[in-house]
Amino acid sequence: MNGYDILVSTLERFEQNLLSSETITTVYDLANISGYSSHHLSRLFFSHTHLKLKEYMQGRLLCCLIEEALTNNVPFSSLILDYGFKDYETFFRACKHHYNRNPSQIRKEGLDGSLLQKRIYPSRNERSQEIPAQYITEGRITLCGLSFFVGPETRSFHCHWQKFTRYQKSIKRQSGQPTTYQYTAWHDSDGGDMTLLCAQQVEPGVYQQPIFTCRTIEPCTYVRFVHRTEVTEIRETYQYIYGTYFAWSNDQIIGNWELQRYSNETTDIEILIPVKTRILDPNQR
Repeated sequence: MNGYDILVSTLERFEQNLLSSETITTVYDLANISGYSSHHLSRLFFSHTHLKLKEYMQGRLLCCLIEEALTNNVPFSSLILDYGFKDYETFFRACKHHYNRNPSQIRKEGLDGSLLQKRIYPSRNERSQEIPAQYITEGRITLCGLSFFVGPETRSFHCHWQKFTRYQKSIKRQSGQPTTYQYTAWHDSDGGDMTLLCAQQVEPGVYQQPIFTCRTIEPCTYVRFVHRTEVTEIRETYQYIYGTYFAWSNDQIIGNWELQRYSNETTDIEILIPVKTRILDPNQR
């Protein structure tokens, strides 16, 4: 199965469970079914729908709960646990967020059907102008730099890199031009939180100041893409990677992290996404 097939089958499983007593209520649980990490599944979903997976799932849960309650004339409170709301207050806040109405208003006035999140059927993205993909194997990489906890509301890493730039000369490394990396790891939660490491490659075992975080990445196979335009346009590159490349590819993405590697001579950015094996190269289809 390629990425698109996995996405479709995962969403089908989600819909089937909405009709059962084993409702899937979190992105994390849905990702476990897909075999992807929460982050990669969310990116794959967004690239085909332009919707956030967490909000879509909650919209579907609310839609089914409200339709069942109003159709069968049963209290909302008797259904909230079945649809993943831990208490009535959580359900109340979700209604206000999605519909700007509280449950009592919804019960009394009903809801316009256009406000309810209906099931979507994502279409496979047709191939746009291709960004070449290359399978590479890298040996052990030791990184040293500044680590940041980043929330989903963050739109730019500019401030984080500015801070790193002020301290990077204090990193102990061999002589020569250092190679700079961005290591990004997403937390297995529905919040979209991540850890960002702005770093340089160093020799392992060298003592570094306590302000720095060191991380060793074991030998790994990656799918490598090169972003060659302005950094402000890197979202378009990721749209291609998840919306087109992985929609056609049978590559199995592993882990909950990725690397960006920066050239010392150009503005090119290498994007390295770890994969388990090379199964099918979609550029050869």
